[in-house]
Amino acid sequence: MLEIVQEPVVAWTLRSFLAVLFASAALSKLTAIDEFHGVVRNFRLLPDALARPVAMVLPVVELAVAAGLLIGPLARPAALMAAVLLAVFGLAIAINVQRGRSQIDCGCFRNGMKQRISWATVGRNVVLTALALGAGALMATGRAAGPGEIATGLVAGLTLTLLYLGAEMLGGLVAMNNRASSTKGR
Repeated sequence: MLEIVQEPVVAWTLRSFLAVLFASAALSKLTAIDEFHGVVRNFRLLPDALARPVAMVLPVVELAVAAGLLIGPLARPAALMAAVLLAVFGLAIAINVQRGRSQIDCGCFRNGMKQRISWATVGRNVVLTALALGAGALMATGRAAGPGEIATGLVAGLTLTLLYLGAEMLGGLVAMNNRASSTKGR
C-alpha cells in the first residue's frame, strides 16, 4: 500500500486538485470582491479596519498557492501554505458555528449560491487540510515523476476538482431551494 501512495501520480493528483481548487476559489472571490469583503466582515473575527485588506489579499495569496503547487521547487511550501490556510478557514468556521452563527455564508466560492456554515463544513476543511499535508509529505518522499505520470496526475486532479465543485454547487442549490421554500411559506 505504501508503494502505491508514494507513486508520483498520487502527489501530482493532490497537487493539481488543490491548485485548481485554490485558483477557482481565488478567482470567484476576485470577481465579487465587495461581496467577499462582506463575508469576511460577517465572520466577526477581525476588526472592521482589517476586513477589507484581508479580503483583498486573501485571493491573491490563494492564487500564489495555486501557482506554487504546480511549480517544482515551490510545490512543497505551497502545499504547506495550503494546509495552513485551510486550517485557519476551518477554525474560523468552527468558531462561528460554536457561537451559533451557522446562518452565515462560508465565503468559499462566490458563485451566487451561498452555503451556510456547519460542522460538516469544518469537517470538509479538516479533510482538505489533511490532503494538503499529504501532498507536501508525498513530495518529500516520492520519486521524481515522468511526463506521463505528471499528465495523469493533472487529469486526475482536474477530475477530482470537477467532482468536488459539482458537489459544492449541488449543496448550494439545495441551500438556495431551502431558502426559497422557507420564504414562500411566509
